[in-house]
Amino acid sequence: MVKLTEGTNYLNPKASAQVKNAYKVFGAVGAYHFFHGNGTAEARYFLAWVRKFGLDKSTVLAIDVEASGLPYNTTPQVNVFLRYLINAGYKNVITYGSGSWFNSGRIKRSELIDKHIWVAAYGVSQPGVANANSWQFTDNFKGLKVDASYDFDGSLSGSKTSAKPSYYQSKKIGLYEVTAPQLWIYKKKNFGKATKSYQALAKGSRVWAYAVKYGKITHLKLKYANGYISSNAEYIRRIYLKK
Repeated sequence: MVKLTEGTNYLNPKASAQVKNAYKVFGAVGAYHFFHGNGTAEARYFLAWVRKFGLDKSTVLAIDVEASGLPYNTTPQVNVFLRYLINAGYKNVITYGSGSWFNSGRIKRSELIDKHIWVAAYGVSQPGVANANSWQFTDNFKGLKVDASYDFDGSLSGSKTSAKPSYYQSKKIGLYEVTAPQLWIYKKKNFGKATKSYQALAKGSRVWAYAVKYGKITHLKLKYANGYISSNAEYIRRIYLKK
């Protein structure tokens, strides 16, 4: 994802080179706009540069909703922005924001005209927003000072499917194996930096656990140790379930 524009008068000076490099390395590119709250004017400005860079209507376009000066309920103007792009034929759109903004209602997913969301949540083992399409989990991947994201259903790559992240739900005790590089253990069900135990399970680790609910999210409670881990099937697989 290349940052293209911001507001109504900023163009990323490195955008041209970054777009070319993305095509060269990945064969595709997406672009995003840093939003300041003026839906129509900013969408018009962004789209003008999208077209100047030759990005066709299959391109994934994102709106970055995190500016401190935005009103508390920013959803109406986000919709204005999204609608402008969709009406212009760019239908692969996604809204980026922090997990706290989605959970507090600053961005109301239920009211978005396109429900695809890209959630930023660092230092945790899952995005913390139910059925997020994509999750930016770090801004310093492998110490390189670059962002990295999980694309759960192809929303960022432009190959959207109807698939949603799958979470293990059974309250029966089961044996689970970690498939992610590591899976953090949390002291409480409300995952976050304050409850992180700073102990992680390495890939291939096996644990006995059972599902517990925390709001709309399901976690796994460790059977023989204190703590909770993610139940997301992207990071862990169930080997056996006790009858």
